[in-house]
Amino acid sequence: MEVNFKAQDPKVLPPDYTPGVDNLTSEDFLKIYMETLRYQDPFEAQDLSKMLDDMVKLNQVKFFNDMRSFTEGLKALFNQSTLISSLSLVGKDVIFSTEEVNTVNGGQYYLLSPEDVSQATVKFFDGDQVVKEINMDLKKGLNELNLDGLPKGQFKVKVFKEGLEDPSVQLGIKDTIRAAAVMNGQLLFELLDGSMIDPSKIIYLGGV
Repeated sequence: MEVNFKAQDPKVLPPDYTPGVDNLTSEDFLKIYMETLRYQDPFEAQDLSKMLDDMVKLNQVKFFNDMRSFTEGLKALFNQSTLISSLSLVGKDVIFSTEEVNTVNGGQYYLLSPEDVSQATVKFFDGDQVVKEINMDLKKGLNELNLDGLPKGQFKVKVFKEGLEDPSVQLGIKDTIRAAAVMNGQLLFELLDGSMIDPSKIIYLGGV
């Protein structure tokens, strides 16, 4: 008895094809289901739900890859637009937040207060030791910090209101933006000394 088998024409898939539920017709899925039942070991039945779950996961990978490409393109467009608008700050004086006062490098330091504070106590620390303490009235906004009498070095600054530390008062230093650039997908400002600063560190913008 002669049996002739006709080979099926190969199915050519596009380069971006990703296996997933949305790539299957109901007929395709039924064929897979029937073949799975036909060849499975009756004593070790395959879990069809797991196969379906795997296919859903593959489809999710495709979805998230598509979304990642979209968000990366959107981010690039946003950075370009932000960079253009940030160029208006080049040459302007701004106040950047800083962790400490550095009397070696010098500079003008300010305290930015969210409210008026009468007779605030400002302490300069070298480690745990207080090297200077002053009392001053803080007005809402910028308040220039007097560094007279401080030795050369780096000092932490803490502000106390009625004997309790007030963390809402921020320490800042005045500097000038020389340039703006996008590096590794992030907008940065270059200062006069060549250092790069994240825009999120700006705490005051305007006349000083």
